[in-house]
Amino acid sequence: MKNTNQVSRRDMLKGALVGAGAGVLGWQSLFGINRAFAQDMTGENDDVQTILNLAATAELFASTHYLAGINAADNGDLALDEVQVNYLKTAFLAERDHYDLLVSLGAEPVVTEFYVPDGLFSDVAMFSQITEVAEETFVGAYLAATRIFTELGQTAFAVTTAQIGGVEAEHRALVRQIGERLPNDRSYEEFLFPNVSGAVPTLQPFLDGSGDGFVGPVAPPTDDEVAAIRNQAGDLGYTGDIMPYAAMEMASSDNSSDMSSSAPTGNQVTTLDTAVNVRAMPSTSASVINVLDPNTTITVDGQRQGMDGFIWWRLASNGWVREDTVIESQDVYNLPNV
Repeated sequence: MKNTNQVSRRDMLKGALVGAGAGVLGWQSLFGINRAFAQDMTGENDDVQTILNLAATAELFASTHYLAGINAADNGDLALDEVQVNYLKTAFLAERDHYDLLVSLGAEPVVTEFYVPDGLFSDVAMFSQITEVAEETFVGAYLAATRIFTELGQTAFAVTTAQIGGVEAEHRALVRQIGERLPNDRSYEEFLFPNVSGAVPTLQPFLDGSGDGFVGPVAPPTDDEVAAIRNQAGDLGYTGDIMPYAAMEMASSDNSSDMSSSAPTGNQVTTLDTAVNVRAMPSTSASVINVLDPNTTITVDGQRQGMDGFIWWRLASNGWVREDTVIESQDVYNLPNV
C-alpha cells in the first residue's frame, strides 16, 4: 500500500495558492493550475480521514453557498426565476445529505465559516461561473476519492463517492444552464487530480478569505434553516429514497434490533438501557433537543430512512430517534414515511 498524505488545518490555511482578483475569466484558468499542482503529488495517497474531512468541508461550503444564493434570490438581489431557485434548493438538500453522511462516518470539517468574492450574490453571471468552478472541483475530488478507495479495496466507499460525484456533476450542469451556457457539454467528467487534497488550491480562498476581493466570514446553515428547506422537499420533487451504497452495506450488517418480550405495543418505541439523544432532524449531526431516560416508552408517528442507512422514528412529541437506540413494536413499521 502507498504511503498516505495527510492534510492538517494548518496546511489548509497556510496561504492561498490561487488568487481570485482577475474576475470571472480568471476562474476559468484555475483548472490548469490544479492539474499542474496535482501532477507533482505522485506516490502518496490521501489517508481516509483526510478524504472524509476535506469532503465534509466542501459539502458544508456548498450548502452555505447555495443557501446564500437562495436568500439573495428571495431578497431580489440575485435575479433568478422560481425554477432556478428550486435548482438551488434541491442542490442545497443534496449537499446537506452528503454532509450528514460524511459526518456519520466520522468526518470533521476543517473550517466551519466561509468567504466569497464580493458581489457574488448579486451578479448572475459571476454566480454561475464561480459555482461551476466549485462543482467541477468537487467532481474532481470525488473522482480522486473513488480512485483511492478502489485501490484500498474499499468498494462500498468507492461506489458511494462515485454516487456523490454524479450528483455534483448534475449541479455543475444546472448552474451552467443558469448562466445560459450549454449544460451537457462533455462526454466524461474531468479527472483533475489524483488526490482529494488537490482541490485545496481552488477552494482555499473560500476557506480563509485569502483571495483578493473576498468578503466574510459566512456562517453555515442552522438546523432551522436546513429544516425549512427540507420541509419543501416533497413539493420540489426531491427524493431522499436513493441510499448511498456505504449506508446500504452498513444497514445490511448492523441493522438488527433486539425484539425481546418487553417490546412495546402500538405505535411506540422503548429506549434501551442507556439514555437516548433526541435529534432535531434524522441525522447524528443534527442538534440534540432532548434526552430520553433508559427504558422509556414513547409514541412515534412517522419514519424516515436516514442517509446513514438507519430508520429514524419521529416522536409524536417532537424530534427523532434512530432505530438502533430503541426497541420497536411491529406496528411502527407501518407508519408513513415523513
